[in-house]
Amino acid sequence: MKILIIVNESPWGTSLGVTAFRLVRAMVANEARVAAVFFRGDGVYHAQTDGRTDSGTPCLAKEWRALSRQADIPLLLCSAAAQRRLENVSSAGFREAGLAEVMAIMADSDRVVTF
Repeated sequence: MKILIIVNESPWGTSLGVTAFRLVRAMVANEARVAAVFFRGDGVYHAQTDGRTDSGTPCLAKEWRALSRQADIPLLLCSAAAQRRLENVSSAGFREAGLAEVMAIMADSDRVVTF
């Protein structure tokens, strides 16, 4: 079963970003196939690596990149959201994707989980 994960929430507004990361990590440990993780809206802040977070919020960019390398999971940033919200859109390990690409991944996936 192939699963597309969509992360809409920033790393600091709620615990949904951490929950999404933990779910994907558990899925990888159980050999589930994650088609991609798509970060849209404020979710693109998960790619932020310059340390601008509040004190109690983990910076997950490094963890997302490590998990992506380990399991060969594409980390996709909504191109429109990334250009509006991030100063440095070319965050290592993450790449921009348009809606057409995400819709093709969605059509090829068995499930979509949204946070």
